[in-house]
Amino acid sequence: MRKKIVKEPDEVQSVMKTLKILEALAIENELSLTDLSVKIESHKSTVYRFMHTLCERGYVRRAPATEKFSLTLKIFELGMRVFERVDIAKLAAPVIARLSATTEETIHLATMDDQRLVYLTKQESTHSLRVSMQSRVGMSAPEYCTGVGKTLLAWADTGFLEAYFMRCQFVQYTKNTISDKLTLAAELQSIRNQGYAVDDEEHEYGVRCVAAPIRNRDGKVVAALSISGPTIRMTDDRMGILRGLVVDAVEEISNELGYKSDKK
Repeated sequence: MRKKIVKEPDEVQSVMKTLKILEALAIENELSLTDLSVKIESHKSTVYRFMHTLCERGYVRRAPATEKFSLTLKIFELGMRVFERVDIAKLAAPVIARLSATTEETIHLATMDDQRLVYLTKQESTHSLRVSMQSRVGMSAPEYCTGVGKTLLAWADTGFLEAYFMRCQFVQYTKNTISDKLTLAAELQSIRNQGYAVDDEEHEYGVRCVAAPIRNRDGKVVAALSISGPTIRMTDDRMGILRGLVVDAVEEISNELGYKSDKK
């Protein structure tokens, strides 16, 4: 019986051709339209459409003198973002282990991915009395009412923040949840001024948290670290102690990422 040949959809073929173009340019450095059409086995007019889009999106440039195409650093930047996230979790692991042993409370490491908060690490409290928080590694949470979320928003780019304010739907999780844009904007300014964020039963009743930003070698905030625990233990005095510990921890992780603080 003759095996039926299943033709891939046009969208899949387009993706495959785009990937072949990027791979070819990564190997050859510079290629003409003719060279590319040969390499991906497509007509020059088809390749031209792909190249026009890639140039518009900033992934490829065309040299005016030679009319040859080459990759820009945009793909490198994308790769570095992924590498940085993995690297943060790896570099932060020993610091998180020490912080967990010292505080015996729950430790979270989180970052922004595709415009949403994502937990990279969660180290559970070792206390017999601990709160059952909803957070899970790989899962998301509302940014406007969590310590790590507010920290990441506080140092987000202006464009990102403006878009966030436009799309954010403020759900009232507790009586302490921030419920409007003006209050959130004021809170983020306060976080930037003081260098850390506090979640005072804003997402879950019975849970308080203190969080601080992790910076990369360029000084950009790329992640946030927090200490969370039940309100019965997270008194104002203890929150002050934990604040110092989390600030010291993020400074250590940031230094591992190449960040040099101007503090003397």
